[in-house]
Amino acid sequence: MLTPEIVLLGGPNSGKTHYAGQLYGRLQRNPGALSLRGAPADLSAFQEVLRCIENGNAASHTPHSTWTEVCLPLQDKTGRAMDLNWPDYGGEQLTQVQATRSVDFQWHERLSKANGWLLLIRLKAEVIFPVALEKLTEHPHCGEQSVNRVSTWDANAYWVENLQILLHVAGLGTVKPLKRPRLAVLLSCYDELGESITQPAEELACKLPLVASFIRNNWHKDEVSIWGLSSLGQELTGNSGVDVFIDEGPEHQGWIVMPKGDERNQDLSLPLKWLLDGIT
Repeated sequence: MLTPEIVLLGGPNSGKTHYAGQLYGRLQRNPGALSLRGAPADLSAFQEVLRCIENGNAASHTPHSTWTEVCLPLQDKTGRAMDLNWPDYGGEQLTQVQATRSVDFQWHERLSKANGWLLLIRLKAEVIFPVALEKLTEHPHCGEQSVNRVSTWDANAYWVENLQILLHVAGLGTVKPLKRPRLAVLLSCYDELGESITQPAEELACKLPLVASFIRNNWHKDEVSIWGLSSLGQELTGNSGVDVFIDEGPEHQGWIVMPKGDERNQDLSLPLKWLLDGIT
């Protein structure tokens, strides 16, 4: 049987870089549901991110070229294998997909072959028009010469448009609920939302109702799950030097919130394990 392939999707500043470093650290030092299968060809990009986090600092934005053809070979405790293809693009290129309505040949092949998609959405950073308009009305007559206006799409329309394009590229229709690719949505930087008692799916529906509805209505209910993800557990800067990362190790920082909103879990590989369980 061919090894299932998972594709990671996320826009700029969605947390892909820190998830990469923390997942790599877990796999090396504190494996959970998944572990590395053999020696990958080149993990220098992951190692550089982990080096920054080990010193309690945030990693810098990773240049597009750094991630070219990065693939994590993984396996669970029963030996079932999967390959996680890390994006060979800066997140800006996903924005370009929506702007140009085009995907290059390599990504066409990858999307068409993928058994599962791992989609990162950072709710706190998403721009929605009601909030943007509210900010504009706060300064209608304050004497300012100009007021900054939103120059991007509303995030609801942006993500629905992008998902439709990616499904079209993969040759998938939505007449029937999708069973492939299996979809795991990670709401990244979940700590930015504060203490939450709701399920991640409810958080998505509250902030991006159109996106939540699109996913709910086009994927089979058993083939989609929505998780909260905080790769670091707190905000780091380029020179923060947070002691707990240095003293205890980054592999003990960060957490996920399960789809049912259960207690936080430090095993960042669980969403990948969920994808694997439904594929093999």
